[in-house]
Amino acid sequence: MSDDKKKFKSRKFSLKVPVPSFKLGGLFGAFKFPTFGKLVNPFPSGLYLGGGKLIVISLATVVLGFVASMFLLLSKGEQEITWPMAGAVYEAPSMIGARAVDVETPMEASQTLQINLPGGIRLDEINLVNISLGKAALATAFSLQGTSTAYIVVDDLIIKNSEFPSMDFSNSEFYNITATSSVVAAGHTFNITATTTLADITVGSGRGVASYDAEDMVVDRIIIQCTGTSDCVIDTITIDGVKTWVGVFDLDYVKAGKLTLEGLRVGDDGDINSADLVMNSTVYFTSVADGVTEAPINIK
Repeated sequence: MSDDKKKFKSRKFSLKVPVPSFKLGGLFGAFKFPTFGKLVNPFPSGLYLGGGKLIVISLATVVLGFVASMFLLLSKGEQEITWPMAGAVYEAPSMIGARAVDVETPMEASQTLQINLPGGIRLDEINLVNISLGKAALATAFSLQGTSTAYIVVDDLIIKNSEFPSMDFSNSEFYNITATSSVVAAGHTFNITATTTLADITVGSGRGVASYDAEDMVVDRIIIQCTGTSDCVIDTITIDGVKTWVGVFDLDYVKAGKLTLEGLRVGDDGDINSADLVMNSTVYFTSVADGVTEAPINIK
């Protein structure tokens, strides 16, 4: 029977260090440094590999190291998405987002800014300031959406200094609605339903809860939606200086203690006989101050 065991030997080597002699002159005569001997390699003279096991282990170690290095390189190459970077969905209260894909244009990089609110969450504030929206053929530019079982509940909802081709409010409850004379629309309809059963919503302490602030940005659209089965509670939502040239502002299933509209321009056709600012009959209120001014506005 042949022996398939492998043996490898390394060659010994030695190194002699030449030491020069020299004369110092005078009384000392010739002087020579002492010889310290030979330097011999400290390596073992042989390496035994039985059955190729060491070779397999060595190769596996190299491969694993290479794979780990590639993984680290690729993972470091992907930038982490953090609020308020666009093109992402943020699951509140996290500030780390996941890449968004727009259903209408999945082959294009999304610039949507989206906050998903899980049922029962509490937030202090959402502040959206000086943000430009818009994308060709976009149906909805700004969406604020609860559900029939999970409302977005807000103490104060403020929409000011903004521009939308049209605005639509449905399936909501506002204890107080104030629309000042600085709201100018190409036709408006407040076909809202009065009731005395609503409570003035007051959100308590916001200590220890998250806030979302975004300012001076350009995005495709903004989506804020409640995704659970219980209400999402927010102290204040402020929409200030948010403007789009295409797409509706759409609000559904929201309850607020006070809705304030001021400094708005709304219109897409310049015709005051067709309402572009609409509050439907499914909007319930306790008190309202309607100071909206109508003018032939056509936002482009």
